[in-house]
Parts: sequence; structure tokens; C-alpha cells
Amino acid sequence: MRKEYLYIVILVVLIAAVIGGIVGVLKRTPNISEAKAANEVQNVPEKENTVVTTASSEEKVSPNATFALKKYYDECSHFDYEEAELPHELVNLTQEEVEEYYAGWEVEKFAKDQLVLTKEIDGYCNQHFLIKLDNDLVNIYRVGTLGELNQYQATDISKDYLPEEDIGKLEEGIPVFGEGKLSAILEDYE
Repeated sequence: MRKEYLYIVILVVLIAAVIGGIVGVLKRTPNISEAKAANEVQNVPEKENTVVTTASSEEKVSPNATFALKKYYDECSHFDYEEAELPHELVNLTQEEVEEYYAGWEVEKFAKDQLVLTKEIDGYCNQHFLIKLDNDLVNIYRVGTLGELNQYQATDISKDYLPEEDIGKLEEGIPVFGEGKLSAILEDYE
């Protein structure tokens, strides 16, 4: 049963990666109208929510740019990379204007078609868990940014059915990184 679960998880991750790759390629396909407008003003009929591109010597963020936030966590040395929809407020801004708008963030990559911002965070990322015995039941806690424990999931797994070696580890608390590893460990206790 455990191997089947692992195969299913691997298959789901591979499918998600393929879909993500296809979406990424489609998002990065050059826009023909942008190429024509490189040195002239586009004549676009005025409509609500229409973005007009103008000629400029400074590089500016395109409305079709990809946007990502990259966070580095000091305590665990992990990165969190999150692609998101480009905020409308950033369209047609220069790098300097983006830096002002996102004070506290560093511009890692700036191009008309791609914008990546990074930030160093004092603390842990949200993928740290602690499995622990409380009131003779196995409970899961998420380790917060500052190392605090927050109830994540209560289980109905009783210590009465666990080996002594596991009970000792659970009384101290078992640190786990990642939801996949967390699921695998809990499956062993069920």
C-alpha cells in the first residue's frame, strides 16, 4: 500500500510539472504586437482597461510579463518560489519604480517580459512540521515562522497501538519537512 501511494504521488507531481511547463511556455510566447511597437506608439482604440505601450529608452514591465516572488528563509535555508499574476499596478513601471513600490524586496530579475522579486525572511518556511503525542494521541503541529508550534492536524492515532520505540520518539516530537514526508510517516502509524 505504501509503494502504491508513493507511485501515485510521483505520478501526480510529474503531471503537475508537465502542465506547469506547458503553461510557462505559453506565457513566454512573444506577442507580435509588442514587437511592432518597439519604437513607436501603438494606436489602440480607447476602451476600459486597455494598456497602451509607448516608445521609451527605459525598459518597463510589459502587461504580459511573468511575475514571481522568491523568499529565502534564514532559519531553515529554504527557498519558496511562487509564480503569481502580475499586479496591474506594476505594468509600465521601470525597475526603479518597481523597487519603490515593493519596498523591502530586491529585484532579482527585471526585463519587460519577466519580473522576479526576492526577500530574505528571518524564520522558518511553512513546510516544517512536528509530530507529537498529546493526551495519548498523535498530533501534528506546523512550525511557525518564528519557531512557534501551531496545531495543524489532530489524529485519532492512539499510542496504545504503537511500538515503545515510536512512543519515545513521539513524546520528544519528530520534526518533519514537507507535506509528502508528513503523509508517509502518518501512514506508517495508521
